[in-house]
Amino acid sequence: MSDNDNNVDMSRYFSDPEYRKQISAQRKKKKGTDIKKRVLLYSAAAFTLIIITITFYVIYLFQGLPSIQELENPRTAIASEVRSRDGVVLDRYFIENRTYVSIDDISPNAINALIATEDHRFFNHWGVDSQSLMRLPFYWATQRMHGGSTISQQLARNLYRNIGFDVSVTRKLREMITAVQIEINYTKQEIIEMYLNTVQFSNSAFGIESASRTHYGKSASDLTVIEAATLIGQLRAVYAYNPRLYPERANTRKNVVLQQLYNRGFISEELYSTLHEEDIVLNYHPPSRAGRESRYFGEYIRQQVFDWVIDNGYDLYADGLVIYTTIDSRLQRHAERALSEKLAEFQPIFQREWTSPGGSYMNRLWEEYPQFLRDYIRESDRYKNAFSKYDTNQESVVFEILMNDEAYLDSLKRARTKLQSSFTAIDPNNGHILVWVGGSDYGTQQFDHVHQSRRQAGSTFKPFVYAVAIDNGYMPYHRFSKFPVSFIEPSGRMWNPKDPSVPSGPEMVPLRQGLARSLNNVTVRLLPEIAGAPGTNRAADLQPAANMIRNMAANLGIDMSRSPAFPSIALGTAEVTLLELVSAYTTFVNQGVHIEPIAITRIEDKEGNVLVEYFPEYSQEAISPETAYIMIDMMRGVVRGGDGYHGTGVRLRNVYNVQQDVAGKTGTTQNSADNWFVAMMPHIVMGSWVGGEDRRIRFPTNSPNSIGQGARTALPIVGEFIQNASSDPDVNWSYEAFAPPPGFVMPEDPAILNNDRDSRRGRIGW
Repeated sequence: MSDNDNNVDMSRYFSDPEYRKQISAQRKKKKGTDIKKRVLLYSAAAFTLIIITITFYVIYLFQGLPSIQELENPRTAIASEVRSRDGVVLDRYFIENRTYVSIDDISPNAINALIATEDHRFFNHWGVDSQSLMRLPFYWATQRMHGGSTISQQLARNLYRNIGFDVSVTRKLREMITAVQIEINYTKQEIIEMYLNTVQFSNSAFGIESASRTHYGKSASDLTVIEAATLIGQLRAVYAYNPRLYPERANTRKNVVLQQLYNRGFISEELYSTLHEEDIVLNYHPPSRAGRESRYFGEYIRQQVFDWVIDNGYDLYADGLVIYTTIDSRLQRHAERALSEKLAEFQPIFQREWTSPGGSYMNRLWEEYPQFLRDYIRESDRYKNAFSKYDTNQESVVFEILMNDEAYLDSLKRARTKLQSSFTAIDPNNGHILVWVGGSDYGTQQFDHVHQSRRQAGSTFKPFVYAVAIDNGYMPYHRFSKFPVSFIEPSGRMWNPKDPSVPSGPEMVPLRQGLARSLNNVTVRLLPEIAGAPGTNRAADLQPAANMIRNMAANLGIDMSRSPAFPSIALGTAEVTLLELVSAYTTFVNQGVHIEPIAITRIEDKEGNVLVEYFPEYSQEAISPETAYIMIDMMRGVVRGGDGYHGTGVRLRNVYNVQQDVAGKTGTTQNSADNWFVAMMPHIVMGSWVGGEDRRIRFPTNSPNSIGQGARTALPIVGEFIQNASSDPDVNWSYEAFAPPPGFVMPEDPAILNNDRDSRRGRIGW
């Protein structure tokens, strides 16, 4: 017996059966009591454990829910937009290709399709559909954790990524709790608006607006029933129902949505029957180009606002900023078209000019410049990888292999001999940049030839020389010899700048004609006079003139820090950007006052609040209004010509029929690598550059009919632009003429007025 049995009479226990039964009953009762105590103890422990587990689970569950602040201010990555002054989206910066729009700007067709397909009891539940809730056990048993999700629940997943998308009960519970919280904080209309702006569609489009523009090239407010059904149908599986990749599958899904619209009373049976038979018709705009007109300009704007965005704590790719610019989308469209069409026309001509009859692709170029091809080969990836590929350190071996690969050489030659072009236009009255075309295709060449490319200006630099002369008392009628002149450099070498040929006619040529015909000999003969050393033959004596010309260009807005003041600067050896050049010419139109070009007018947040505004920066008077107008009048002759001569820009009138008041200047560099043309009107100054994508590529110089002149390549782009823009009724094109300064009278040649032989020779006559 155990110690607990100490009170038992052992002799009686063994001799008395009744006593033994009594003791046994007591023992059983005591044992039952102990078991009950243990059960109660274990039950209490288990219950406590369950409570603790549930408590921790609830804590864990709610830790994954969005905070009150997040619920009240949901954050969605919204693309920032670059817009033209007339409201067209030019470019977008985004992590997710999304543009947020109000529910008022979403077609009712899209809203109806969403309600009918995704949650037809949306307006009758509190975030969780009770009828769908009853089916959850079945969904969970079949591992379909997404079953029964309302629009509010789907929005919870889209807005708050910490809820997750994994298949689990926890995720579903978090989703349901958040959906209820959303319903408490927002109206039904706000929930629909947020949902359609956050959900992902096919082809990397986020939100209904981006999806509409990507698939149909239109705003979400203009979606038809069939278009809305196609887009909403994608939400079940954006890849599987992509109408671009799987049109048949998408069409089937579209019909399912139409059926739901009919079932829920949103469309009539007749309309359903009609649309059911219609195929999906897309107007597809790739996501990287949806709503884009000028990627070069977009990159320029990104660079301009980058510091401001960082300093003010914004995210350019997620905060939905709206950057309003000075660009006119209609002018932009005409400029891009003109540049694209003309380059397509010039490229084959350029190739033919360098290809001998019966010769290979541009064989004359490779014969005239044999080092070009070897340089291009050295710069190619094929060359750089060849040493390891062919296990050699001998360049001669690599060249022998590559030079015998005709397919590689042909591909390399064609890639490196592409012509490139740029175009820009500025309003001279306020410095607003109206047009920006940095190249022919940003996708293949990201280098911007409007503001990144610095090329020799050629004869487009000459107006700055003549402006210095006019500022120093010379008049358009003053005459200079048309024959060349030489100067001795300090090294003893001769500097012999000259025209390719001396034009016929009188020896003495007025400055007006010298500029209109772009005569180097006349321009060079100005230098000693400007320098105050008439008659000198020493190049060193021309230095004061070079300094004055350099300063003039700088005052007109050209960065001359990279261009030394050599006398040759008068013939355009200075390197400029197209933006600088066109901006400098606006000074002539703006009565001598230079305005720095401006591209941005204001930045707004996604709610339309103005964050910052930008205004033109007016510089001090660079030249007098009188000098500015005289220069305009002289450059009219470039286009109009004059008595007995044609200006270099006469094609603008004769070929492109530009009859309004216009002034301009052509330019071609000495090696024919760069062609320029700038045209001025009172309301717009336009400029174009054409040259090789690689600056070593140049036009032939020994062909009299070569297109390697500013008048034959850059001018046609400007001419085509003017022709198209001025005939567009949507463009506010002005035909206003240049007006002289108040009280100004254009100086006339006294030789003509007085028939005076002595004055006929002008101010000088050497």
